[in-house]
Amino acid sequence: MAAFTLATLAFIALARASPAWGSSQTKPLSSAISSVFPPGEPLTSEILATFLQPSEADIARSSYVYRDGTSLRLLGDHWTASGANVYWLGLDENVVPPAGQPFYAPFNASYPSKGRTVEIMATLVTMGAKLIRSQTLGVSVGNPLSLMPALGVYNQQAFESIDWAVWQARQHGLRIIAPLTDDYNYYHGGKFSFLRFAGFNITGSESPLPPETMEFYTNTSIINDFKSYIQHLLTHVNPYTGLTYAQDPTIIGYETGNELSGLEFGDKDVPVEWTREICQFIKKLGPHKLCIDGTYGVNTTHFAVSEVDIFSDHFYPLNTTLLNSDIAEVESANRVYLAGEIDWTGLNGGKTLQGSSLADFYGTILSRQNMTRPVVAGSLFWSLFGHDVPNCEIYVDHADGYTMQYGNPTNTDTVDSKISLVREHYFAMQNITVDSYLPAVACPHNFIPGYDAEYTYY
Repeated sequence: MAAFTLATLAFIALARASPAWGSSQTKPLSSAISSVFPPGEPLTSEILATFLQPSEADIARSSYVYRDGTSLRLLGDHWTASGANVYWLGLDENVVPPAGQPFYAPFNASYPSKGRTVEIMATLVTMGAKLIRSQTLGVSVGNPLSLMPALGVYNQQAFESIDWAVWQARQHGLRIIAPLTDDYNYYHGGKFSFLRFAGFNITGSESPLPPETMEFYTNTSIINDFKSYIQHLLTHVNPYTGLTYAQDPTIIGYETGNELSGLEFGDKDVPVEWTREICQFIKKLGPHKLCIDGTYGVNTTHFAVSEVDIFSDHFYPLNTTLLNSDIAEVESANRVYLAGEIDWTGLNGGKTLQGSSLADFYGTILSRQNMTRPVVAGSLFWSLFGHDVPNCEIYVDHADGYTMQYGNPTNTDTVDSKISLVREHYFAMQNITVDSYLPAVACPHNFIPGYDAEYTYY
């Protein structure tokens, strides 16, 4: 099989070297496969396809998603960014682990089990998802289990759950974006952690916030502290892949932050120069990385920052009028738009506006996909949880009212019908039609790395 192996490696190298290299160019691999079979052996086109499939999957996973004007592309083909927020993949707040495992009681913080991560990846594949957004794969500061518990102090143990999540996303054919800081004073840390490191004791609970809050964006020392943290994160080598996060195509990009604002919630007061500096730094470390503007809402002043590839907004409740307005604004800047968080339930955040049902919202996104300038790449619902693996009798819950538990037998018919709608939409974004049936996802209750199925050709 030496000829086939060399040919495969050559094609993978070519694909990684050229982001616009099309998947149709894997066809010559069939001749390499044929050459290693004895003459006269039955080798149909169908059998050849079974050899090509994993090779094409490997080529795709080793290739970068990139922006082409208002589109995202992979191997030259239109790529859609449908998926879920799974914020807990690096550090969780919802499960008390068994005695003896790392746990920080004041924040209820613990590392998720490997089995939980594997199950959630399999669930996303079953749902037709392509993208994961996860705060704790990028934001991890200020408590003993964090990547950076204190300024300049790093906890290498915290990388294990992050490394595993990135590796499992790759194995399942999924991609990741991660915010690098948070606008809130949550268990995983954020901008207030960096402010406190610098001596500004701001809790984040005041409204409006004290003027010193803006020091996060303007104070050179704090900006450099933040950039040092980003550098430590992006230059870390994942032992499961041998790649730094800056190199790994699994992580398509980093978001400057989650729902960033100034002194008042949603005011979009995030300086242009700060956004430019952070995006430039991301791209200096990882030239193929996309930069997502982390402002809460489309900040049109940031259109001046050429390094921003994607603008986003969050929808609580759904609002197709706002969605269409956002798309039009981002189209004018020749960038890509992503609905980074949406309320899939329709039960929270007030009454829906302008008749904005989930079907309406998805219909707007889907209708753009075959346009010359699609602009909107997809949407990510908030948020996905599975079993408390290895305990497959219990689903993990989060108290914000937006938790999706795929496959939970206690789900009402209404909830399952909405989950079906999400799944149908995600496949429709790929021009695949599925019905409302929800296939089961196995819970890896006795998960042993290397023995449970971890590789998806999808």
